[in-house]
Amino acid sequence: MTTAPTTGRRELNKARTRESIVAAVRTLLEQHPVADITADQVADEAGISRRTFFNYYSGIPAVLIEVLSGYAALLVERVSLEALREGPVEALRALVRTGGLPPEFLDWLVALNCHPHSGDGSVLIERAVWAQMGAWLEGVLHERLPEARDPLYVSTLASAVMHAFAATEQTWLEQLADPCSPTADDYAAFHVHLDRALGYLAQGWRPTP
Repeated sequence: MTTAPTTGRRELNKARTRESIVAAVRTLLEQHPVADITADQVADEAGISRRTFFNYYSGIPAVLIEVLSGYAALLVERVSLEALREGPVEALRALVRTGGLPPEFLDWLVALNCHPHSGDGSVLIERAVWAQMGAWLEGVLHERLPEARDPLYVSTLASAVMHAFAATEQTWLEQLADPCSPTADDYAAFHVHLDRALGYLAQGWRPTP
């Protein structure tokens, strides 16, 4: 009789621990470059042990991947299967134009790049995160496009889309007047850059108007 309530409490506690870890990483990103953040720091900030942290995540990049893929999933779910099958890049481009990305997604990108990078560590971590995001998107597309006969189609599509996001981020950050405090206009500019990037992708990199 007590199995269900116990299981429910256990799952709730797990969710709270994950939330505390994510919040800790976000707090630390406001203070340090991502490459300088350690598991011990995250554990201390979250009020858990180092062992508990590694029970949930393999490292800091894994936390970032979970957060960013969560926001990206909300975006992908808004694309209809029909639109995805007819033209996935154009469907995503239309979604960016009409609804845009959650501001919280962009806030994480800002937090990841607010501090001057000490060496190449932070850059390498972010590149690894984008690569894993590509793998995540590939898995999502395989689920939503099970009839796709050529695995290479799904793989290259996922990789190209995520590279478009990464390139957009780089261009956007370079043009921010204050990388740590973007304005509403700055957020709008990100979507303009992303629309251009997806436009190049959709048209085979032929010049767009």
